[in-house]
Order: sequence, then structure tokens, then C-alpha cells
Amino acid sequence: MSILTLISLLFLLTAICGAINLKYLKLPMTIGIMIAAFIFSIILFISDYFLSFFSGFSFAQKIVSQINFPTLLLNGALAFLLFAGSLQISLHELWKTRYNIASLSIIGTLLSILFLGLVFWVLFYLFSIPISLLWCLTLGAIIAPTDPVSVISMFGRLGLSKRLQAIFAGESLFNDGIALIAFTTFLSVIIHQKTPSTTSLFLISIKEIIGSGLLGIITATIVIFIIRRLSHNEITILFSLALAAGTFSIASDLNMSGPIAVVASGLLIGNHLQKQPAEKSDSVIYCWHVIDEILNTMLFLIIGLQIVIIPFSYHILVITFLAFPFLAITRFIALSLSGFVLLYQDSNPKGLISILTWGGLRGGISLAIALSLPNIFPKNEILLICYGCVVLTVLIQGLTMEYVVNYFYRKEIN
Repeated sequence: MSILTLISLLFLLTAICGAINLKYLKLPMTIGIMIAAFIFSIILFISDYFLSFFSGFSFAQKIVSQINFPTLLLNGALAFLLFAGSLQISLHELWKTRYNIASLSIIGTLLSILFLGLVFWVLFYLFSIPISLLWCLTLGAIIAPTDPVSVISMFGRLGLSKRLQAIFAGESLFNDGIALIAFTTFLSVIIHQKTPSTTSLFLISIKEIIGSGLLGIITATIVIFIIRRLSHNEITILFSLALAAGTFSIASDLNMSGPIAVVASGLLIGNHLQKQPAEKSDSVIYCWHVIDEILNTMLFLIIGLQIVIIPFSYHILVITFLAFPFLAITRFIALSLSGFVLLYQDSNPKGLISILTWGGLRGGISLAIALSLPNIFPKNEILLICYGCVVLTVLIQGLTMEYVVNYFYRKEIN
């Protein structure tokens, strides 16, 4: 199947699932499309089981297997999704809470990885599945970070204040970089049987966090210098597209964090656009809004379709359901410890910790990382758990988040 045919099918399926959601499900678009794709996959499976002459499920497996989801997301769409999301964030509000966000992103993520790793280690032990603690910590590093694509889209839709959006988005955007460092470290130890020194880990962290941020600032500063002198909307859009793709690509080539670099550049461009008159910025922001919506809906469609290639195991499915409550519990504990100062200073600490905890959706990034694991034990087990956690957080937490926000922040939203 050619790339053009594959893309055409994805667009068609996205449009059909979107129409079904709009007409019948009436859910937030991305969640509705994911559910429609998930149901579509289940119907194909049941049809194949009862109708011997029907091979729709096999055809779906063939299509989905041709989509290199890790490469598509981690080395492609993610650059544009993160850039589009960071344009919406107030750099001023983000800077005011920079230390708290750093604490949540670094200390909070590391604590979540540790707690989740221990939870999975105990659950695997109870079910007599021989998975080592190191693999459990690797699984924790995959699942611990929240998905910035889902979080930014959700909180923008709920109408929270710029300050709260900055806290949520900042923590979500930067915790992926920390989790990826932990993931690559654990995986390197497992495969090469060699533990990196503290010095090398420190240098890698500096390069991934500070170096990547500086790269994004440098590329964005160059682009801002150019577009200020041209003052042309279409040229600004083209330069912003080049900035998102180019910054991510350069960071990857330099073994830096592409997500952190592109977020830094997006924040600066967004800050520049927010200071411009509406006639100079609206078309650029709208263009990125359209890009964000298209990529987001296609991403959730692919997540829904991934069920056709995820290996099934009854015991692992039970472990996934048992582990789901601990996603929120461990996140609550980690955020309470790492965000103690932020919560103490906030006028509504109960509301803040509640929506920070319940808003911790997992998404395509976790799934793409799990799919990128080498084909050795326990990849299949990790993949099913990761997929289950993504679907459960999106369905349960994503669909009820509006009620939680309204309960704690009704006056502020009104």
C-alpha cells in the first residue's frame, strides 16, 4: 500500500469517526474519535470471528502495522503538536511559577516513576509473572509522564485561567523530557548490563534540559528577528512551520531533547504573537489551531486503531485495571511532595492538587515509547498495560475532568 493511499484512508477514517461523534456520541472531538475507532476495531474483530468469509480485521491489522507509530509521532507530528500547544501558553505566567514547575517536572516525575515501578513490581509478583524491578521502573518511566498534547487541549477547552493553564502545561510539557532520560537510562542498563556513572547522568541531564532549551531559544530568536522586519502573515506562518520542524530536527541530530527545544521556541514565538495587534497574529494562531486539531484527531484515531495489533493477555489486562487507580494515587503523592510550596502559596490548594492529579492523562507519547521497545520479553506485557492506561485515563479522567474543574473552580470560570 502506497503512502498516499495510507494517508487517504487515515483522513477518511478520521472524517467518518468525527462525523459519528458529532452526530451520535457528542463527546470532545479527540476522545469521541478514539472511541469510534476503538468500537470500529472491536466490530471488525467480532465480524471476523463469526463470519469466516469476512477478513476486515486482518485488513485493519495490515493497515495499522504499516503505520510506524513511534516514528510518526516521536520524530514527526510531535514537533508540530508541541509547538502548537506552547503557542497558547502565557510565557509571563509560566515564568512566574518557573521554580514550582521545575520541581513538579523533575522531582514529581522521578517520584512517580519510582512509585509506579514499585506498584507494578508488586502486581507482577502477585500474579507470578517474572518481571524484574528494573523493567518495572522502565514501565513507570513510560507511564509516569502526562501527555502534553491531551492536557493542553483539554485545559484550553475548559476555560481555566492563564495561570492554571501555565502550571498544567509547563509541568506536562517538561516532564516528558525527564521521563525520557529515565527511560533511556533504565533500558540501557537492561540491554548493555552497564550502569552509567552519576557524572554521565548529570551531563546528559544538563544537555537534555538546559542545552535543548537554549537551542529552542536561539532558533526562535533568529526567526523573531526576521519576521519582525517582514511583518507578513503568510511569511510568519512559513517561518513558524520551519522553526517547529527545524528545531526538533536539529535537537535530535545533536542528541538533545526535541520536545524541550521545540517547546522553548514555541513559547517565545507565542509570546511575540501575543504582543502583536490582532490583524497580525490572528491568522497565524488560527493556522496553528487548524494544524493542531488535524494532527490531534488523527493521533487519537491511530490510538483507537492500535487495539488491532496489541497482543492480548487476560492476566495483564487484570493487572492493568488493578494498576489504574494507582496512576492517580501515585501522582497525587508525587505532586503533593514536589509541589508543596506551590500548594502552600495557592489560594485553593485542594482544587489545584485535585485537578493536577485528575488531569494527568496519558496519551500517544507513552504508547509510542512502548512500541519502540526492542522485541524482547516483556515488551508485549508493557505494551498492553500502557495501551490500557492510555485508554482508561482518556475515557475516565478525560470525560469527567470538566465536572472536577467546575466543582473546584466554578466561580473562576464563570
